[in-house]
Amino acid sequence: MQKMSAVILAGGNSSRMGTPKELLTWREGTFLTELVREVRRGGMDCLVISNYPERLPAEVKQQPGVRITTDLVPSAGPVSGIVTAFRVCQDEMLLVLSCDLPFMDHKQMEKLIAHALEQTEWDVVAAQVDGRLHPLCAVYHRSSQMYWEQALQNNELRLMATLDKLRLCKTPDGLLDSWAVFNANTPEEYELAQNEEKKRKTGER
Repeated sequence: MQKMSAVILAGGNSSRMGTPKELLTWREGTFLTELVREVRRGGMDCLVISNYPERLPAEVKQQPGVRITTDLVPSAGPVSGIVTAFRVCQDEMLLVLSCDLPFMDHKQMEKLIAHALEQTEWDVVAAQVDGRLHPLCAVYHRSSQMYWEQALQNNELRLMATLDKLRLCKTPDGLLDSWAVFNANTPEEYELAQNEEKKRKTGER
C-alpha cells in the first residue's frame, strides 16, 4: 500500500457559523482536535491547513505526526488548500477532509481509503451519501495535482468545475454512515450534531 497522509482543511472563514468551526466544542475537545485524533488512530500522518495557526489548540500543535501550514492563497477556498497539500506532502494519495465533520472516525476513513485502493484509473474517490457528493471527504491522487494548480492559477475556485475534468469515482450506497459526512456549517447544523451526540450517549437512537 502506498503511504497516504490525511489533510484537514481548516482555513475557511466560517462565515455561516459566525465563529471558527475548527474550535467548536466537541466531545473531549474541539471539532479539530477530535478529527486529528481519529486520523492518528487510523495510523496516518496529518497535515492541518489553517490561515490562523496561532489559534489552534496546543494539543494539535504538539501532537506527533501532525504538521500545520498556512494556506498557499488565503481566502481562495478548498482549491488552494488542495494545492497547498500536494505541494507540502510527498504522498501519492491524500485523504482530504474538511474540519467540520464531527462524526467522521477512523473506521469510516478506512472504508473510504479501502474503496479507493480497489479502484483503477482514478483521480479522485469522493464520498457520496444519499445522492450528495462530498468532495471534502475524499481521496485525491497526485495525478489530479496539475488540474488543481491550473484552477488556482486561473482563479477557478469552484471545486466542481475542476472535478468535472477529473476521473471521479463515487462511493457506493451504504459504504459510509450518513452522519460521517455530516457537515456542521451553521449554528443550526451544530445544534443538530449536538442533539445526535446526546442521543448516542443516552442510547436513544
